[in-house]
Amino acid sequence: MPHFFVNPDNISGKKITITDKSDLNHIINVLRYGKRDKLILKAPENTVYEVSIKSITPGFIECEIIESYVSDKSLGINISLAQSVLKSQKQDLLVQKATELGVKEIVPFTSRNTVVKLGSKKDKSRKIQRWQKIVHESSKQCKRGDLARIEAIEDFEGLLKLERFNLKVLCSEKHADTSIKQFLQENKRNICPGSNILLIIGPEGGWDDSELEQFKQAGTTPLMLGKLVYRAETAAVAALSHIIYEYEL
Repeated sequence: MPHFFVNPDNISGKKITITDKSDLNHIINVLRYGKRDKLILKAPENTVYEVSIKSITPGFIECEIIESYVSDKSLGINISLAQSVLKSQKQDLLVQKATELGVKEIVPFTSRNTVVKLGSKKDKSRKIQRWQKIVHESSKQCKRGDLARIEAIEDFEGLLKLERFNLKVLCSEKHADTSIKQFLQENKRNICPGSNILLIIGPEGGWDDSELEQFKQAGTTPLMLGKLVYRAETAAVAALSHIIYEYEL
């Protein structure tokens, strides 16, 4: 059954109104759904609504709630992915795969060796909107009950100041003496349901030595993913898989 996300403001009693233009087009013109057809609608906090289409008018679809429940398709831990912005298609793929792997938020950032050169605030805003749309579509495809957030693009100094995490996992292809597997196992006792974990993946050009030194001074240890050297987008998927394997509850 098709899945769509709705704004909580569009939920009233036993009725839900769909107003998103892209969703309206998909339901009416692609799926060719009509009155009494069934949909799955999702709202924040993993709430899922099974609904029946009651009426279709220009600009909105009115649905009647048949059943509601809380989805269990989410991780027991909260993973935030901080990733140096990649070239267009690679960044799109990264956002898609991170969403599929259950990441709660993605924090794009720039560092010394970031290949992509970002322009004006308007350009940054367009990129964030594009990535959030990819999150939206990927969440529907993998039946997630929530939407990952794309945060504002940080600079390196802003990245260093990110707090509120129980654990920070920094991956590096150099100056790392501890494996991610060993590090995660050693810190397992500190992780419980709802723990917040920050995974930091560097740019396509690699970390600058001075940046790694600043991480160390801030108490964040560089970790190696293994003997192989991965592309940035592959490193993110590999590291996320390690974290989920060790900590998913």
